[in-house]
Amino acid sequence: MNIYFTASARATPETKNNYQKIFDAIENLGHKNIDDYRINTNPKKFYASSDDKKSEIYKYALESIKKSNLVILEVSTHSITMGYLIKYALDIKIPVVALYTNKNEPGFAIGIEDENFQLIEYETATIKDTIKKAIKYAGDVGNIRFNMLLSPKQSIFLKEAAEKEGISKATLIRKLLNKYKKESI
Repeated sequence: MNIYFTASARATPETKNNYQKIFDAIENLGHKNIDDYRINTNPKKFYASSDDKKSEIYKYALESIKKSNLVILEVSTHSITMGYLIKYALDIKIPVVALYTNKNEPGFAIGIEDENFQLIEYETATIKDTIKKAIKYAGDVGNIRFNMLLSPKQSIFLKEAAEKEGISKATLIRKLLNKYKKESI
Protein backbone atom coordinates (compact mmCIF):
# COMPACT_ATOMS: atom_id res chain seq x y z
CA MET A 1 0.00 0.00 0.00
CA ASN A 2 1.26 3.49 -0.80
CA ILE A 3 1.13 5.60 2.34
CA TYR A 4 1.70 9.33 2.59
CA PHE A 5 3.08 10.06 6.05
CA THR A 6 3.92 13.55 7.23
CA ALA A 7 3.84 15.74 10.32
CA SER A 8 4.56 19.26 11.49
CA ALA A 9 8.12 20.48 11.09
CA ARG A 10 7.71 22.50 14.32
CA ALA A 11 7.53 19.51 16.68
CA THR A 12 9.59 19.00 19.82
CA PRO A 13 12.66 16.78 19.52
CA GLU A 14 10.78 14.01 21.39
CA THR A 15 7.89 14.12 18.93
CA LYS A 16 10.29 14.22 15.98
CA ASN A 17 11.86 10.98 17.27
CA ASN A 18 8.37 9.48 17.06
CA TYR A 19 8.16 10.50 13.39
CA GLN A 20 11.02 8.18 12.54
CA LYS A 21 9.41 5.34 14.52
CA ILE A 22 6.13 5.81 12.62
CA PHE A 23 7.96 6.02 9.29
CA ASP A 24 9.90 2.84 10.07
CA ALA A 25 6.79 0.99 11.28
CA ILE A 26 5.03 1.69 7.97
CA GLU A 27 8.02 0.27 6.06
CA ASN A 28 8.40 -2.72 8.42
CA LEU A 29 4.75 -3.63 7.84
CA GLY A 30 5.54 -3.95 4.13
CA HIS A 31 4.05 -0.67 2.96
CA LYS A 32 5.70 2.09 0.97
CA ASN A 33 6.23 5.59 2.33
CA ILE A 34 5.82 7.82 -0.71
CA ASP A 35 7.46 10.80 0.99
CA ASP A 36 10.10 11.41 3.65
CA TYR A 37 9.94 15.20 3.66
CA ARG A 38 9.00 15.74 7.31
CA ILE A 39 11.53 13.16 8.50
CA ASN A 40 14.37 15.16 6.96
CA THR A 41 13.16 18.74 7.19
CA ASN A 42 14.62 21.59 9.18
CA PRO A 43 11.80 23.94 10.26
CA LYS A 44 13.97 27.08 10.27
CA LYS A 45 15.15 26.31 6.75
CA PHE A 46 11.60 25.59 5.61
CA TYR A 47 10.09 28.79 7.04
CA ALA A 48 12.99 30.83 5.65
CA SER A 49 12.60 29.36 2.16
CA SER A 50 11.23 31.31 -0.78
CA ASP A 51 7.54 31.48 -1.63
CA ASP A 52 8.28 29.44 -4.75
CA LYS A 53 9.84 26.66 -2.65
CA LYS A 54 6.88 26.66 -0.25
CA SER A 55 4.50 26.51 -3.21
CA GLU A 56 6.46 23.59 -4.63
CA ILE A 57 6.22 21.72 -1.31
CA TYR A 58 2.48 22.43 -1.11
CA LYS A 59 1.88 21.06 -4.61
CA TYR A 60 4.07 18.05 -3.91
CA ALA A 61 2.08 17.26 -0.74
CA LEU A 62 -1.24 17.36 -2.61
CA GLU A 63 0.13 15.19 -5.43
CA SER A 64 1.49 12.72 -2.88
CA ILE A 65 -1.92 12.46 -1.24
CA LYS A 66 -3.53 11.77 -4.63
CA LYS A 67 -1.02 8.95 -5.24
CA SER A 68 -1.57 7.36 -1.83
CA ASN A 69 -3.96 4.69 -0.65
CA LEU A 70 -3.80 6.03 2.89
CA VAL A 71 -2.62 9.20 4.63
CA ILE A 72 -1.02 8.94 8.06
CA LEU A 73 -0.33 12.16 9.94
CA GLU A 74 1.30 12.70 13.32
CA VAL A 75 -0.79 15.52 14.81
CA SER A 76 0.62 15.91 18.32
CA THR A 77 1.93 19.34 17.31
CA HIS A 78 -0.92 21.73 16.55
CA SER A 79 -0.71 22.65 12.88
CA ILE A 80 -3.04 24.30 10.41
CA THR A 81 -1.17 22.44 7.68
CA MET A 82 -2.06 19.04 9.16
CA GLY A 83 -5.69 20.13 9.40
CA TYR A 84 -5.68 21.20 5.78
CA LEU A 85 -4.12 17.91 4.65
CA ILE A 86 -6.74 15.95 6.60
CA LYS A 87 -9.53 17.90 4.92
CA TYR A 88 -8.01 17.58 1.47
CA ALA A 89 -7.50 13.82 1.74
CA LEU A 90 -11.01 13.22 3.06
CA ASP A 91 -12.50 15.40 0.31
CA ILE A 92 -10.93 13.17 -2.34
CA LYS A 93 -11.92 10.01 -0.43
CA ILE A 94 -8.46 8.98 0.78
CA PRO A 95 -8.61 7.44 4.29
CA VAL A 96 -6.70 9.34 7.00
CA VAL A 97 -5.11 8.13 10.22
CA ALA A 98 -4.18 10.96 12.60
CA LEU A 99 -1.85 9.83 15.38
CA TYR A 100 -1.12 11.70 18.61
CA THR A 101 0.54 11.06 21.95
CA ASN A 102 -1.46 11.22 25.16
CA LYS A 103 0.18 14.49 26.17
CA ASN A 104 -0.85 16.24 22.97
CA GLU A 105 -4.47 15.61 22.07
CA PRO A 106 -5.37 17.60 18.93
CA GLY A 107 -8.51 19.46 19.99
CA PHE A 108 -9.75 20.44 16.55
CA ALA A 109 -9.41 16.98 14.98
CA ILE A 110 -11.65 15.47 17.64
CA GLY A 111 -14.66 17.01 15.90
CA ILE A 112 -14.09 15.29 12.54
CA GLU A 113 -16.86 12.82 11.81
CA ASP A 114 -16.03 10.80 8.72
CA GLU A 115 -15.84 7.03 8.40
CA ASN A 116 -12.55 7.45 6.51
CA PHE A 117 -10.96 9.29 9.46
CA GLN A 118 -9.31 7.71 12.48
CA LEU A 119 -7.92 9.74 15.36
CA ILE A 120 -5.71 7.42 17.41
CA GLU A 121 -3.70 7.96 20.55
CA TYR A 122 -0.47 5.97 20.45
CA GLU A 123 2.47 4.96 22.59
CA THR A 124 5.89 4.60 21.02
CA ALA A 125 6.33 1.08 22.43
CA THR A 126 3.30 -0.20 20.50
CA ILE A 127 3.32 2.06 17.44
CA LYS A 128 3.78 -0.79 14.95
CA ASP A 129 0.69 -2.65 16.26
CA THR A 130 -1.30 0.59 16.36
CA ILE A 131 -0.47 1.36 12.74
CA LYS A 132 -1.15 -2.23 11.67
CA LYS A 133 -4.67 -2.09 13.16
CA ALA A 134 -5.32 1.36 11.69
CA ILE A 135 -4.27 0.24 8.19
CA LYS A 136 -6.52 -2.83 8.41
CA TYR A 137 -9.46 -0.69 9.51
CA ALA A 138 -8.82 1.85 6.74
CA GLY A 139 -8.85 -0.96 4.19
CA ASP A 140 -12.20 -2.20 5.45
CA VAL A 141 -14.11 1.10 5.23
CA GLY A 142 -14.66 3.82 2.77
CA ASN A 143 -16.36 2.24 -0.19
CA ILE A 144 -16.01 4.41 -3.26
CA ARG A 145 -19.01 5.10 -5.45
CA PHE A 146 -18.60 5.23 -9.19
CA ASN A 147 -20.81 5.08 -12.26
CA MET A 148 -20.62 2.20 -14.70
CA LEU A 149 -21.97 2.20 -18.23
CA LEU A 150 -23.45 -1.11 -19.37
CA SER A 151 -25.22 -2.17 -22.50
CA PRO A 152 -28.90 -3.05 -22.04
CA LYS A 153 -28.04 -6.78 -22.32
CA GLN A 154 -25.31 -6.47 -19.69
CA SER A 155 -27.62 -4.57 -17.37
CA ILE A 156 -30.34 -7.23 -17.67
CA PHE A 157 -27.78 -10.00 -17.10
CA LEU A 158 -26.36 -8.25 -14.03
CA LYS A 159 -29.83 -7.69 -12.58
CA GLU A 160 -30.85 -11.33 -13.12
CA ALA A 161 -27.58 -12.70 -11.73
CA ALA A 162 -27.86 -10.54 -8.61
CA GLU A 163 -31.48 -11.56 -8.07
CA LYS A 164 -30.51 -15.23 -8.48
CA GLU A 165 -27.84 -14.79 -5.78
CA GLY A 166 -30.23 -12.76 -3.60
CA ILE A 167 -27.81 -9.81 -3.42
CA SER A 168 -27.58 -6.31 -4.85
CA LYS A 169 -25.90 -5.64 -8.19
CA ALA A 170 -23.13 -3.71 -6.42
CA THR A 171 -22.53 -6.60 -4.01
CA LEU A 172 -22.33 -9.03 -6.93
CA ILE A 173 -19.75 -6.86 -8.71
CA ARG A 174 -17.67 -6.59 -5.50
CA LYS A 175 -17.92 -10.36 -5.04
CA LEU A 176 -16.73 -10.97 -8.61
CA LEU A 177 -13.86 -8.51 -8.22
CA ASN A 178 -12.72 -10.21 -5.00
CA LYS A 179 -12.89 -13.61 -6.71
CA TYR A 180 -10.86 -12.27 -9.66
CA LYS A 181 -8.32 -10.75 -7.28
CA LYS A 182 -7.83 -14.09 -5.44
CA GLU A 183 -7.47 -16.00 -8.71
CA SER A 184 -4.95 -13.57 -10.18
CA ILE A 185 -2.54 -13.78 -7.24
